[in-house]
Amino acid sequence: MAKRDYYEVLGVERDATAEQVKTAYRKLARQHHPDMNKDNPKPAEEKFKELSEAYEVLVDSSKRRKYDQLGFGGVESDFGPGGFTWQNFTHVGDLEDLLGSSPFFEQLLRNGAVGDLFGESRGRGRSRSSRVAMRGNDVEIAIRLPLAVAVTGAEQKIEVPHAGPCLDCKGTGAKNGTALETCPQCDGLGQIRRAQSRGYSQLITISECPTCRGTGKRIRERCPTCGGAGISREVRTLEVKIPPGVDDGTVLRLARQGEMSAVGGVPGDLFVQVLLEPSETFRRVGPDAYTEIRVPLGPALLGGEARVETLTGHAMLKIPPGTQPESQFRLRGEGFPRLNSADRGDLIVVAHIDVPRTLDPHQKELVKEAFGSGPASGKRSGIFGRRT
Repeated sequence: MAKRDYYEVLGVERDATAEQVKTAYRKLARQHHPDMNKDNPKPAEEKFKELSEAYEVLVDSSKRRKYDQLGFGGVESDFGPGGFTWQNFTHVGDLEDLLGSSPFFEQLLRNGAVGDLFGESRGRGRSRSSRVAMRGNDVEIAIRLPLAVAVTGAEQKIEVPHAGPCLDCKGTGAKNGTALETCPQCDGLGQIRRAQSRGYSQLITISECPTCRGTGKRIRERCPTCGGAGISREVRTLEVKIPPGVDDGTVLRLARQGEMSAVGGVPGDLFVQVLLEPSETFRRVGPDAYTEIRVPLGPALLGGEARVETLTGHAMLKIPPGTQPESQFRLRGEGFPRLNSADRGDLIVVAHIDVPRTLDPHQKELVKEAFGSGPASGKRSGIFGRRT
């Protein structure tokens, strides 16, 4: 199936809020679930998967921003080489929240359809341990660097807030790492089943155990260091490789360097936005750099050379005779590197001509001899219009 725009798939505007995205997904997910389309289960399954992929991207602020900027290519790295699958669908819990209050979802739980959809066995109850592990949260930070980094690249050390396993309880949440006991309310299943008779039928509801929160284990005495969460927060130092050619606002992704998952899933990603400080000497336009020089009147009239500061050093620029004010000269390959390429842009040099404000008597005589001292011709230039 050819990919369609995610906003089109869910039928929402590009400025839709997360709640509007969720509402649209709730409506369409119920409509297109394979169990509601038994006559054509395969097309329904593809449609349901397409809806879930669009929801996965648009409800997540980080993925949505990358999709808005770069399209499908911006979120490829989040899904991996195989694209979107149920294994990298990180909002499984949202699917339960969206459909869990409806008779339709209760029916899915009874016949195991949702379990099949996420790789579980038909007819068996689901526990937290058998669900797809939830991914940790992504972390976003911004760093400011000099413009020179865009030329040479850099290895920059950054400090990032990080959540990791509590060292005192080794991530169990129990004091001194003591053993956990089987939850007495759910007998270690992590879920509660309730049966309710309605006439000749029986309604069975399955919900997460409120005591152990689906883990099947209970802490006897909480760890005083982390309060039973099993997670401690700290600031860690990472080294980020800034590639040559990076542009202002570029976002770099460090896979699995984000928040740790609280339920045993993979960590989230770290997104580093690079903000480049402006330069007093150079102005950047794509891969090209612009700079300015001042040329004395003599070399501008007679020709000569001018020393030009480049991004990586200096160069001698040939000034041809009769150079006009604001003339531009191009130094090939002296601009910014192109990202992920060996090519570089050009350095554009804008020449400002220094016209003396005063002349001594000897200089005046020389100018009169060379150019005359009569009045300006007043001829129409085509630029400034008629003379007055």
